[in-house]
Amino acid sequence: MSDQMQRTDYLKEFSGDRQKEALKQALDIRKFEIDLYWKRAAYFWTFIAAAFAAYFTLQGRAEFASIYVVTCLGFLFSLAWYFVNRGSGAWQRNWETHVDLLEDEIMGPLYKTTLNRRTYKFHHIAEPFSFSPSRINNILALSVATVWLFLMVRTLWNAQAFKPPYSMTALFMSSFTIVVAITLFVRGRSRPSDDPISIERRNRTYS
Repeated sequence: MSDQMQRTDYLKEFSGDRQKEALKQALDIRKFEIDLYWKRAAYFWTFIAAAFAAYFTLQGRAEFASIYVVTCLGFLFSLAWYFVNRGSGAWQRNWETHVDLLEDEIMGPLYKTTLNRRTYKFHHIAEPFSFSPSRINNILALSVATVWLFLMVRTLWNAQAFKPPYSMTALFMSSFTIVVAITLFVRGRSRPSDDPISIERRNRTYS
């Protein structure tokens, strides 16, 4: 009953023709968010692939500073990719929920209805299965970040980097990586919805 009342109050905000327009906008924004999701994934994959290529190219030269900088950047971009994926998923879910709430009176429960989903069997290897591409992408991004973290530790260990002559580079890049990672987590979150809105208007003088 409580959920129904909440939905009723929600729909009051979109009474009349506004509900149809709101559904159209929600569907369009959802498609836009999905498109952005994969564009962002391509952006991060490009940089991460370049970082892996640079890492293995530099192995033969045994240049600690260059190798460690690459591993730190690879880790940060992989961590950012993981955070961005989760943020994109949150916005997709937001607009999917809008569609769920708005669609019934306009086109029926089309979007929220799934057909034959429970008939999919994993051992039918040539048939569909209900994997979530976004969840798999999240797991993959976190796995890649873990690999880069391992390569960072391995690079430090092999070079005994906290001893001269590498100690300054190791200390600076390690501190930089930790600070940026914390900043991504703390400051990378969406603005709270109850933040006050400040509006200013320019004064124009016409002659």
